[in-house]
Amino acid sequence: MTSSQARGYLVHLYTTSALLFAVLAIQWILDGRYQLALLAMAVTVLIDATDGALARRHRVAQTAPRIDGPLLDNVVDFVTYVFVPVLFLMHAGLLLQPTWAFATLLAFGSAYGFSRTTAKQSDEGFFVGFPSYWNVLVFYAYVLDLSPALTTAWVVGLSLLTFTDVRFLYVSRMRKGRLLHLLLGGAWGVAATVALLVEPGPLRAALVYASLGYVVFYTAHSFVLDRQGRRGRRADPTRRADLVD
Repeated sequence: MTSSQARGYLVHLYTTSALLFAVLAIQWILDGRYQLALLAMAVTVLIDATDGALARRHRVAQTAPRIDGPLLDNVVDFVTYVFVPVLFLMHAGLLLQPTWAFATLLAFGSAYGFSRTTAKQSDEGFFVGFPSYWNVLVFYAYVLDLSPALTTAWVVGLSLLTFTDVRFLYVSRMRKGRLLHLLLGGAWGVAATVALLVEPGPLRAALVYASLGYVVFYTAHSFVLDRQGRRGRRADPTRRADLVD
């Protein structure tokens, strides 16, 4: 095995390492240690946010061809972004009864989202439908102590949004504005993590509400650029959006 091949397979190992933290999160959820579970889930987000750049840098499709990188990424993401958050929502009592029904809707919607052929319009820089950011919802539902009714309403609404053609930004594929999102996203991750490490109180509340600013910005920017992209395609169907690689 050459050094380039070894690096390619190490990138796949790095992607798969998120499952270790997913298993830890599952154990901590079952033990009722929800803050530790959220910290483990945060690590899986960090891995997911960085493994794509490493995969492109080390050309894993050529250097580690025995592993289907996109398939591996989807398998790991489904566990970390869907299965673990569903378990958290159910075990922590964050959903209305019947819990299984709302959890099943979430799982079905995410399964559809992961399997639809148009889920990632990477050439235009978008995900199609809600991109199953359930760990983000779980974080806010827990730290803001949302009522089961409100959390369930969010679960139902976002699950249904998975079946639509509403598009959300695929940040790593953006050309214009990507650096801004990476910086703000990094700040969001730091704020959310520190909020989990400090005791409940004014500091935690300030960090949580400050972090919500990026969630609102990401969502609003997604809708604005989606609308602009659709208008551009109607005006010139042969023109690709100039916002992405």
